[in-house]
Amino acid sequence: MKRKRESASEEILEKIRIFAGKNSIHVYLVGGYIRDRLLRRKSSDIDIVMEQDALSFAKKFAREHRFPPPVFYGKFGTAMIEIPGIKLEFATARKESYPEDSRKPDVWKATIEEDCARRDFTVNAIAENLATGEILDFYGGREDIKKKIIKTPVSPDRTFYDDPLRILRGIRFASKFMFNIEKETMEGMRKNVSRLSIVSRERISDEIMKMLESRMPSRGFYLLDETGALALILPEVHGLKEKQAAPCKELFPHTLKVLDNVSGHTKDVYLRMAALLHDIGKPKTFMLDKGKVSFHRHEFVGQKMAYSLCRRLNIPEEKNRYIGRLIRFHLRPHLLAKENPTDNALRRFIRELGKDLRPLFALAKADLTSHNPARVKNAMEKLTLLENRVKELNRKDRLTSFSLALDGYAIMELLGIQPGKKVGEAKKALEGMVLDGIIKNRKRDLAKYLKENREGFLKNV
Repeated sequence: MKRKRESASEEILEKIRIFAGKNSIHVYLVGGYIRDRLLRRKSSDIDIVMEQDALSFAKKFAREHRFPPPVFYGKFGTAMIEIPGIKLEFATARKESYPEDSRKPDVWKATIEEDCARRDFTVNAIAENLATGEILDFYGGREDIKKKIIKTPVSPDRTFYDDPLRILRGIRFASKFMFNIEKETMEGMRKNVSRLSIVSRERISDEIMKMLESRMPSRGFYLLDETGALALILPEVHGLKEKQAAPCKELFPHTLKVLDNVSGHTKDVYLRMAALLHDIGKPKTFMLDKGKVSFHRHEFVGQKMAYSLCRRLNIPEEKNRYIGRLIRFHLRPHLLAKENPTDNALRRFIRELGKDLRPLFALAKADLTSHNPARVKNAMEKLTLLENRVKELNRKDRLTSFSLALDGYAIMELLGIQPGKKVGEAKKALEGMVLDGIIKNRKRDLAKYLKENREGFLKNV
């Protein structure tokens, strides 16, 4: 698949080269495609820049090759063509000037060199003349790729003042490629970090989620802290840095270790988010009693905090609930592994978590970060034994797909109650009795039980 996509991209570039030659127009491949090619990474985003009218070029090019009509962004002189598996953008070379309180620049036509100057980092400011194959590297991007350095092509202060989102982009690139941020560039980030206040929540959320996709995402979050951005965009995570009144596990490095542990086993970005947020309730629940530290009910506090944070980041509601459930139950596997629970207790656990069991165990295992290898080994063995028991019970009883034989309407009719919270509580109580083996999950048995025990059942519910 990777080879096919690269071949398709190269075929598109060849089509552009031929079309530009026929029309006597100099076009340049710029930005991330060249960077990724030098890093031997796959890329499906192709950015083409020209000093002529890019909108007209894109329209004619799409028509000649029967591609979908381009989407135009007139102010920026850009046109986007969506081809299956490839995003193709054409832009007129431009210079930019930013108002103090906005990321929306005023733009003017420019030369290819001036266009490269307004780009965020040197590694993204390399251009290739498609007609001649000549590489235009005005700001030493190729050398910075060799040195693994993130650096701005012009003054860092100007770069980040103009567009503070570049602070987060630079951190993301450093995390993704395992690069270092050049000293003056880092200073420019720190100096302008407060200007992140003019960046939309959507763009900030997008960068955070992309940081979570990194092979070792902790790197990005340490850099966010180092620049001062963490306190501004994720204050709940920054709160983990609070020093407690007594010696205990440092929450911030522990959290980032858990995040890296999870990331080594899954690409599920929302499970990774749950790992990042799993302990954010601890600073608010910290207690010291007779020299003993506790964080009583931090998982419930953390769930509420995470819900608000995820809504702020515009994370879809379904994924928000998923993250919250993992946080709320992240201690449960550890507690059950210590207790050696009965099969009935495990059945209730399986029914309660359903399809979230697998990610919950992944999070629980990642949460083992003790410096004592023997302790980690022992806890991991217990968790694995518990997980195997859960899998076997689930395979045998199909509990994650369990469905009560009576629906809510039947329960209301049999108990003579109106729609509301009581119906859900009654259904949950019946499910518990079925899982405990008290009643068989057959409609007639459940109906008979409710008829014969209506008053007592309602009283207990």
